[in-house]
Formats: sequence, structure tokens, C-alpha cells
Amino acid sequence: MAALRTQAAALVHASARSDTCERGRHERFILSRLLVGAGALGLAPAYLAWRGTLGTFEAAIVVAAALPLLAVFILSRSGRLDVAHAVSAVALSLFIVTLAAATGGARSPLLAGLAILPVEAASLGGRKYVFRAGVVAVTALLAMVVADQLGAFAAPAAWTQQAMPLLVIGALVQALVVTAIMLRRRDTELREYKASDERARALLDHVGDLVTWHDVDGAVVFANAAARQLAGAEPRELMGRGLFERVHIADRPLFLKALSDAAHGDAGVSACFRTLFVPREDGGAGRVPVSRWLEMQAYRVAGSQGGKGATVVCVMRDVTARRVLDEERERGHAEALKANDIKGRFLATVSHELRTPLNAIIGFSEMLSMDETGRLDAGKRAEYARIVHASGNHLLDVVNTLLDISKIESGAMSIEREPLDLGVLAQDCCALMALRAETGGIALEHVLGPALPQVEGDRRALKQVVLNLLSNAVKFTPAGGRVTLAVIRDGDVIDLSVSDTGIGICAADLPRLGDPFFQAKGSYDRSHEGTGLGLSVVRGLVGLHGGRLSIESAPGVGTRVSVRLPVGGAETVEPPAKIVTFARAPRRGIDTKEPLRLTA
Repeated sequence: MAALRTQAAALVHASARSDTCERGRHERFILSRLLVGAGALGLAPAYLAWRGTLGTFEAAIVVAAALPLLAVFILSRSGRLDVAHAVSAVALSLFIVTLAAATGGARSPLLAGLAILPVEAASLGGRKYVFRAGVVAVTALLAMVVADQLGAFAAPAAWTQQAMPLLVIGALVQALVVTAIMLRRRDTELREYKASDERARALLDHVGDLVTWHDVDGAVVFANAAARQLAGAEPRELMGRGLFERVHIADRPLFLKALSDAAHGDAGVSACFRTLFVPREDGGAGRVPVSRWLEMQAYRVAGSQGGKGATVVCVMRDVTARRVLDEERERGHAEALKANDIKGRFLATVSHELRTPLNAIIGFSEMLSMDETGRLDAGKRAEYARIVHASGNHLLDVVNTLLDISKIESGAMSIEREPLDLGVLAQDCCALMALRAETGGIALEHVLGPALPQVEGDRRALKQVVLNLLSNAVKFTPAGGRVTLAVIRDGDVIDLSVSDTGIGICAADLPRLGDPFFQAKGSYDRSHEGTGLGLSVVRGLVGLHGGRLSIESAPGVGTRVSVRLPVGGAETVEPPAKIVTFARAPRRGIDTKEPLRLTA
């Protein structure tokens, strides 16, 4: 038997040697046909010595025994198992028909042995093998029936009656052998499948990516061990809808669409979504859910036809770090665009604010220096000198404001803390702004709360805050309006607020309050002078004092700016302070399509 196995392995065609499964099928076919053919032909000499001559029956048996050897030759030379099996099926049908012809023709029970042909074909191949063997069996049966109707068969010999039990037993043994071979092959294939499945699972469990298989409904039917790290769950917990329930609710439509597109298309589908889960290593009741970005590549399983089997295979990997980098890059790009916008506004605003007073300084100084003939009287000279002086002060204010903004943004601004009475400071600021308010026809009022405590702060910085707020309120309040400065205590903080009945600010502009150089209208068509830096300076100085800043406004209603400073001094310094804005309800009849802007 070992020699036959070695010979069968040697006869396998070169085209099947690289394929383990195909090689096994060829070896089984060759070994079984060698055993049958060699055994039958080996008994032929003894039979001839007993019978003396070969009749039709004996010749058919010899041909049926020789055909399996022909099938082995064809397979070893061409590698065509289908052709070799067809020859073998013809040999087996010829053997059965010959025995049936000698034992009753079409009425012989041995014809039932033709059913072995498709059964034996199923142990070697697929549907084509079974169909081909069935055609051969049906053809042989029809040939036997036709020949029997034509009287081609003589009465069965007497010896066949005694040999019938042996022939039936032989047919049953052959059927049992074929059945045993099929069962053994099935067990072998099951073991190979389980071993292959175990190897695949072991390989997938050592892959860092999460691999899942999904059925036609999108439910998970398999998940590898990476589920513990990427989904915070055991693989069995992702089965069914377990993975879907861990997908962020906002990304679930994207997740399902990717699975559907992959199941109904030939190309792979990519999707990036968030998952929410509790890390397994964080024990205890106060565990915090973790959000993680997963990038999924989904592919349709080849040959899948829906049903309950796997239809889509997905490979997911953690791209949270990459998403963070992308978001940081986008924020950096946005900040760069914002900085470029600020630079453009800076150049436009500063060029306007500097050019106007410089032109006045240059023009009037030239007029004073070129008056050699004394045509200008003393009044004109004094007026021109005042204009030059005012323009120079305006330039100094602009430069000082720019320097303050630069110091605040670079962290170089320092404040000298001392006990301050904000009530007295507020009165001083109102006195400084009184003339300007009176000139504009604006009522300037101040309200002081009872028992105001002292605060720790920088006198110059807080005075600059109040003056900037009062200056803005007076600037944007028309004649007949009112500006009110109120200082009251609210628990552990001092609330310093400036309210006006001016033009107000539209809701669209509120989020951008405090941005350097931001103004609603262009730099050259503004109805009010200013660099747009006053509120930026206020933000920085309030932040250095650990305070908070809020603004309420609406077009035509007015604006209220509130600065809240801690009584006991700042515990944390956060320059610049965040501005909290509130949009008031506009008055009836006010058109809010054209935004009105509070500038400084």
C-alpha cells in the first residue's frame, strides 16, 4: 500500500503539485483507480486458466478493468481530472451493466449500482462532476433497457443465480466504501477548515487593526481581539449591534451607508467615524467615556450572496492622533488667516490714523516756517500750533495703544498692585470726560454703590480701562443721549459698568468684539474715528487683574459693558479676558440689516 501511495504521488501532474487541496484529490483518484484496475487485471490470468477462452462477458469485464488505468494515464499526463473521471465513470458503468446483463438484464437488481456513480463523483468534485456522472449512469441504464427490449440478452446462466448474493454483497460493499471515503473526506475537510480558521483567528488577533465581518443587515458576525483596545469591549460584545451602539450617534448614518455601499458595490469604501466607550482598564464607578476616531475600509466578501453569512469585511484603525494633528493644522491655518486679516486691517487703520495727523503736522508746520513776511497774525499762529500739538498727541496715543497691545499679547505687560477705591477713580474719569460729553450734548452720570471695598489693582491700568469704555460710549452716543458709569458691589466682586443709549451693536458683530483693528465698516469710510484697539486693550488689562468682561447690545437700543473685578485681588491671571456677549431685543422700526459697530 505504501508503494502504491508513493507511485500515486509520483503520477500527480505538475499543475496540481503546488495546490495542496487539488493534489490530494488527484492522489485519491489515482490510488483508488490503480487498486481497482491492477487488482482486476491481476485476476485475469487465473480466470483465463480456469475458463480457457474469453467470451463477451469476460471481454467487457477486462475492458472495464483496463479503463481506470487509462484514466490514471490521462490524469498523469494532462492534469485534467474531469476527463479522467469521465473515463472512470464509463468504466464503472460498463462493469455494472455487464454484471446486470449476465444476471437478468434490465430486471437485474445490480442496476441499482449505477446510483453509485454520482455519489462517488461528489467525493471528488463539484456539481459538474456529479452531473457528468449522472449522465453516464442514465445513458448506461437506457442502453440496458433498450438492449433488453430488443432481446439482446440470453437467459442468465445457472451460475449467476448462486453468485447473485455475492454480487449484491459486492455492490453494497462498494457503496459502503464510497460512503466511508466521503465521510472521511468530510471529516478531513472539517479538520482542515477548523485548523485554517484557528490560524486565521490567531493571525487576526495579533493584528493591531480591528477586523469585523458583517452580514447583509450590517450586524457583526466576527470581531478579532483588537476590539479590546479600539472598542473597549470583548469581541463577543461587538456581535450583532454591539459595534453600531458604540458608534457616535452623529456618525451612525455614515457608518451604515459605508456598509451598504460596500455590500452592493465592487470597490472598497472608506469612512471615518467616532466611537464612544469606557476603557476597560479604568475600573470603578466614575469611569469616563473615551471618544476615539476610527478609519474604516469596508469590502464586499467575494462570492457572498446575502443571507446570514458574512457579506462585508471591515478593517478599522485608530486615527485619533492623526485627526488631532489635522485639527491643529486647520486651527493653525485659521489662525494664520486671522493674523493675515488682522495685519491687513492694521495696515489700513494705522495708515489712516497716522496719515491724517501727520499731514496736519507737516502742512501747518510748513505754513508756520514759511511765514517770513509775517502775514499770519498771532491768533492764526496759536491756532496752527494747537492743531500741530493735538495731532502730535493723537499720534502719541496711537503709538502707546499699539505698544500696550504688543506688551499684553507678548506677556510683557506688568501691573503694580495697590489698594484702590474704584468709586474715587470712577469720579475722576467722569470729570475728565465731562467736557467732551457736554460738547456732544450727552448727559454723563455716575452711580456709586454703598460701602464699596478697596480692590487690589494697578491705578493707571484701571483708569485706562474706564476711560476707554467712557470714550467709546460718548463717541457712539448721539446728542441727547445718556452715558452712565455705575460701580457697585456684587458679593465678592466689584461690578463696574458703562451703559449708553447709543447706536448699539448688531448680533452678527458681537462675537468679534475685542479683535484688534476690527470695525464694521471699512477703514476709509468710517463715520467715527478710532483704531479699533481700545476694547482689545481693555480685554488685556482686565485679564491681568483676573476679571471678567461682558457686553450687552442691540442696534438702536444701546450698549452695556460690564467689568467684574475680584475684591481680594486676582487669584489667576488670564490675559486677555474672555468677552461674554448678549444680544438685546432691538427696538421696533430699527433696521438690523446694516450692522452698527462699537469701535474703540
